[in-house]
Amino acid sequence: MEQPSKINNNEKSVQQGFSPSGCGDLIATKKFTALVVDNDPICQIIEKAILESQGVETQFVGSGIDALDLLATGANFDIIIIAWVLPMMNGVETTRHIRAMGIRSKLLAVTACFDERKKKAFLDAGVDEFIEKPLNPKKVASIMREMKK
Repeated sequence: MEQPSKINNNEKSVQQGFSPSGCGDLIATKKFTALVVDNDPICQIIEKAILESQGVETQFVGSGIDALDLLATGANFDIIIIAWVLPMMNGVETTRHIRAMGIRSKLLAVTACFDERKKKAFLDAGVDEFIEKPLNPKKVASIMREMKK
């Protein structure tokens, strides 16, 4: 299965409030950008659809190392979504490195296996929110509205 690599959705602007999911009442003056760090192709498809429905320009990488390499080039994202399970470096370690780089993007942790220890580990590493997979369109819309303020 081909993995999505980069989504550039200039046709559906955030200003239009376009949302096939019915959750897209977000009206903003700027285009949000997201980096999704997740190596699961099924989750990438779901995450792409949800973020795209909110008009978010999204880029995917499949590992924490790839995320750090991309961020080290100066790439800037409004929001970074990080899975717990990643090859070579897990989501918690990736989060620690991102914060150590001085990056202050909104960080969302996602995992399919919720437990309080994972949540605490992610929060201690510097994520802003912890969400159980799959992403929920209403939750994403709420986060994007909050970021707009």
